[in-house]
Amino acid sequence: MSDKGILSNQEQDQLVKLFDDIKLDLTVTDFPTRTNRLEAVNNMAKVLKIHGWLVIEDPEITESPSKSQREETAEEISSDKHQGRENY
Repeated sequence: MSDKGILSNQEQDQLVKLFDDIKLDLTVTDFPTRTNRLEAVNNMAKVLKIHGWLVIEDPEITESPSKSQREETAEEISSDKHQGRENY
């Protein structure tokens, strides 16, 4: 964004795409998955950055495994223990 607050053509194109990606499908009654929520938040952060805002990501939130990833890892460890594998 320029000093006068005017968006370049490239920034305008980026915003159109980002806003399209952020749109929620309100016909779906299920709660959005963690991946979908974080993707939407990431796109919102990009919009803020284009407008000159400082965005700080909390690594504990963005890098931590989701509940399903934690459950999957626990199942793999349990399976390895059950099968007598030592590298779990």
